[in-house]
Amino acid sequence: MALLVTAGLTAGLGLHGSAARGQERLPAADAGSASQVWQFNIPAGHLDSALISVGNTTGLEIGFDPQRLQGLRSPGLQGGYTVQQALQLLLQGSPYTVELSGANRARLVELDPQRQGSAPDGSVSITRAADAGTGGNILPEVVVSYASPQVQSSTNYTVSQSSSAAKLDLALKETPQSISVFTEKLIQDMNLTSISDVLAATPGVTTVENGIPGAGRVEYYSRGFAINSFQIDGLMTDGAAFGAQNNASNRTAVGMQDPFLYERIDIIRGSTGLTTGQGDPSASLSFVRKKPLRERQILANLQYGSWSTKRAELDFSTPLNESGTWRGRVVATGDHGKAYVDRVKQKGTALYAITELDATPSTRLTLGGTQAKRRLDGTGPHGIRRTTNIHSPNTELDRSYNNATRWSYRDFDYNNVFASIDHAFANGWQIVGAYNHFSTKSDRLYGVMGTTFYMPQWDVASYVWGRERYDNATNAFDVYLKGDFELLGRQHDFVIGVNQTKSDRTNYNYLPELSDVIRPNSQSQVDDPSNSMWRSERWMRPSQWNDGDIGLPALDLPNWQLIGLNASWDTPYSIYNFKREQKGIYGSVRLRPLEHLQVILGARYGKGEKFESQPSTFQPYGGLIYELTPSINAYVGYARVEKPNTLELAFPLDVNGNWLDPLKANTIEAGLKGGFFDNRLNLAATYFTMTQDNYPIETNRYVANPLYPGTYSPAYVGLDGYKVYGVELNAAGQITPHWQIMGGYVHQRQEIPTDFWGIETGEDFEAQFFFPKNSFKIFTSYDFGSRRQFTIGGGTYWQSAGRNNVQYVRDDGSNYYWWQGSYALYNLMARWRIDKNTTIGVNVRNLFDKTYFTNSSAGNYGAPRSITASLNMKF
Repeated sequence: MALLVTAGLTAGLGLHGSAARGQERLPAADAGSASQVWQFNIPAGHLDSALISVGNTTGLEIGFDPQRLQGLRSPGLQGGYTVQQALQLLLQGSPYTVELSGANRARLVELDPQRQGSAPDGSVSITRAADAGTGGNILPEVVVSYASPQVQSSTNYTVSQSSSAAKLDLALKETPQSISVFTEKLIQDMNLTSISDVLAATPGVTTVENGIPGAGRVEYYSRGFAINSFQIDGLMTDGAAFGAQNNASNRTAVGMQDPFLYERIDIIRGSTGLTTGQGDPSASLSFVRKKPLRERQILANLQYGSWSTKRAELDFSTPLNESGTWRGRVVATGDHGKAYVDRVKQKGTALYAITELDATPSTRLTLGGTQAKRRLDGTGPHGIRRTTNIHSPNTELDRSYNNATRWSYRDFDYNNVFASIDHAFANGWQIVGAYNHFSTKSDRLYGVMGTTFYMPQWDVASYVWGRERYDNATNAFDVYLKGDFELLGRQHDFVIGVNQTKSDRTNYNYLPELSDVIRPNSQSQVDDPSNSMWRSERWMRPSQWNDGDIGLPALDLPNWQLIGLNASWDTPYSIYNFKREQKGIYGSVRLRPLEHLQVILGARYGKGEKFESQPSTFQPYGGLIYELTPSINAYVGYARVEKPNTLELAFPLDVNGNWLDPLKANTIEAGLKGGFFDNRLNLAATYFTMTQDNYPIETNRYVANPLYPGTYSPAYVGLDGYKVYGVELNAAGQITPHWQIMGGYVHQRQEIPTDFWGIETGEDFEAQFFFPKNSFKIFTSYDFGSRRQFTIGGGTYWQSAGRNNVQYVRDDGSNYYWWQGSYALYNLMARWRIDKNTTIGVNVRNLFDKTYFTNSSAGNYGAPRSITASLNMKF
C-alpha cells in the first residue's frame, strides 16, 4: 500500500476507516460526484487493500466483508481518476459491483452468476441503493469500525497496531512482547502532563523520585532494571538526546518531556535490542509525534489546579494549500505555579512545529522542530533522609518541608530539529530516511540539608552543595526499506535498515571532588568545632537552617587553600567531554508459512558504546504467533539486548587479558493475546523470564591491564547472571462503545547470580523499592448519555511493600531495613460536554490523601491530594 494513502475510516469487517500506515483522515467529500478527480497511487495487490486505499483517499466509506475478498487481486491504480473510474478499474473482472447508500457511503454487491462477466469491457456501474433492485447480494457490513492509529489515539485507550517492537507494522496481538500504549485520549483523560506522570501510570514500571519532579533525581525501572532505551518516530536514540545527565541513569530530563506533543507513547517491556541497540532488559520508550492533519483543527485547553498551578495547551493543524498536499501543525504548552513542597516555584514552555509536503503522489517530505524550557526555583536534587534515627523513619517533618536553600535552582533547555523523506514504490515497498539533531543544556545550583543523614536529636545534618552544568548534543539517523512479498502463495513482510546515534556530552565542574560526608557517631563529635566536617561546611545545624535562607558556601576550604585553589561559582574548575556512539544494521521479517501461523525473525548487528573495548553486538529477535481464533493468539517470543561489560570505574578483563565480551540479557515471553471488537480492545496474559549471560565473576587470577602498563587487575569470567521472571496481565481499549479501560497486574521475582562456589554475588533487589513483587494499575472511564455528554472515570495504583538496600543501626545497636509498606492511590475524573466544541472537567489525584514515600531512603514524600479543573475547546 502506498505511503501517501491516508487512512480515512476503516478496514475492518466494515470499511468505515483504515489502518493504512497510520495516516490521517481526509476531509469528507461527495465521493459520488462524477466530476471529482482524485490522485491514486495504489500498487497491485490484494483487492481489499485497494478498496481501503480508495476509501482513505476519497473519504468514501465502503462496507464489505474482507473474508469474502480473500484471494482476489487488483491490478493497482496510478494517476487521477473519479471514484467511478477508480472502482471500475480495481473491480474489473471481479464478481462485484458497488452500491451507494449515501453521499459518502457505499457497499459491495455480489453480482448474480448470470450477470458475472456479462459486460465484456469489464465496466462497473455505481448505483444508488434505491435503484439496485435485487440483482445482487449485498455483502454483510459490520458497524464496528477500525480507525487508523492516529484516529484511534484521539478516541481510544489503545491502538490496533504498532511498529515500535520490531519495526514491522504488527497488531498488538501479533507483537511477541509486552507492550503498553498511552494514547492522546488516555493522556488527556488522566491529565498526565509529563512523561514522568505517564511512566508512573504504566503497568510494570516503577518510578523512584528523590525530589520534586523536574528537579529531584529520578529513575524509572521495569523488571528490575533502569529504563535507558528510547525511540522517537521509530528512530533509535538515547537518554542524552532528551537531556539525561549521563548515559546510565538519572532520567530527570526525560521525565520532564511534555506528552501533549505526542500522538502516543509506546512502552515495550523486556529486551529491546533490535530497535534500540545496547541497553538493559527493562523497557524502551517509543515516542510517536503528532502529525499534520488534512483538515483544519484547533484544540485549546486551559487548566487551574492545586498549588496555584496554571497550564495552557494549544494544538493547531491546517492544510497549507488547497489540495492538502502541504500541511502544518503547531503544538504549544505553557505552565507555571508552585508545588506541594514549600517555597518551590516552577514554570515551563514547550513548542512543537511540523510541516509535511507530498512532493509527488509517492514522496513525502517532513521537517519540524521542538523547543522546551523549564525553570525550578527553591528545590534540590534530593529530599531529606528520614531513615537515620530510631523512628525508622522519623516523621516530624511533614510533606511540605523543603530541605533546599532559597538560592537553589534548576534550568533546563531542550531543542530538537528533525527531517525525513518517505517514498513509496509502485509495488508498495517503502523507503524512509530520517535525521534528528538534539541539543540540551542544564544548569543546577543547589544546597540541600539532610540528604545523607538527618539527626535532630544531636542538632546535626549533612549539608551537600554544588553546581552541575552540562550540555548534550546528539545526532541520529535511520534509513530503512520495508514492504511485502509473496512466497509459496502467501504474503510476507520485511524491513531492513541501518541506523546510528552519536552523543557528545560536556560536563562543567565548578568545584573539585569533595570527600564523602561522614555521619557522626556521638554527640561529642558533633560538638567538636575542629571536626573537618564543620570546617568543610559538610555539616549543618538544623536549628540554624532558617528555612533555607542562608548564604552560598564561601569556597575557602582549608585543603583547597593548601594547594592554592581558588574555586568559583561562576568559572568551571574543570571541563570533561564524554562521547557515545552506536551504529549498526538491522532487519526483521514476518513469514506466514501456514494459514494461522506467523513467524517473526529479526536481528541487529552493531558496534557498541565507544569504550576502550568497542565491542560488537549481535541482538536477535524472534516470535511465533498462532491464531487460535480470529480474536485470540497464542505466542512465544525471544529477544536479546547487550551492552559492554563494565565495573565501577573499570572494564573487566578475561583470563587472557582481553576485554570481557558484552553482557547479554535474554528475554523469553509466552502467553495469550487477544484483539476484540476489531482490535479496539487488547488483552494479554504473559509469562516472562530474563536470564543474563556473561555476567562478570571475579577469579583469583590477575592479568596485565592494557590501560595502565605495569599494573595488574583481577581476571573475570562470564557466567550466568541475574534471572528475573514473572507474570503480567494487561487490558486496554473499549469494552463497549461507551466504556474504556487501561490496566495491568505484574508479579515478578528475582534470582541472584552465584560464583564458582555457589555463593550468591551481586545486589539482592528482591522486594526492594524499585522492584515490588506485586503491582496493579488501572484507569477506566464511562460515557453517559446518547451524545456522551457526561464522562466519569477513575483508577488506582497499588504496589506491594518495598525496602531499601542499606541496613541502618538503631541506638540500641540492632540493625534494620527501612520498609515502605504496600500502598494504594486513587484518582477520579469527570467531564461534561457543554456543546460539541466545549468540555469542562475535573481531575483528582490521590483522592484519600495517602501519605507515602517515593524512594527507598524515605527522602521524598509523594504528592498529596490535588485537584485540577479544565476547560477544553475543539474547533
